[in-house]
Amino acid sequence: MRSLTTNIKSGSSKRKTTALYSQKIKALLLEPISSGFFGFALFFTILLITKLLASYFGTMPNFNVDINDVILSSIGFVLMALIKFLENINERNQ
Repeated sequence: MRSLTTNIKSGSSKRKTTALYSQKIKALLLEPISSGFFGFALFFTILLITKLLASYFGTMPNFNVDINDVILSSIGFVLMALIKFLENINERNQ
């Protein structure tokens, strides 16, 4: 009977440990990545709208999107992911 209760307790602690790891992974990896994708989309949308308006008003002869626009938008990914990561680190330390 004693070993049965020990197994139940250790199984419960394994679930708690697994839940703790999944919370850490979510807070330190998944949330920053999803925020980074939002930042990328935001920067890319702003670039597209700006290029579209410049093409419409005639300051730019052709509307084209090249790899430099994607690279520039990746700055939005990095900034937003870094901000969310640092927020989560700060929340854990308090």
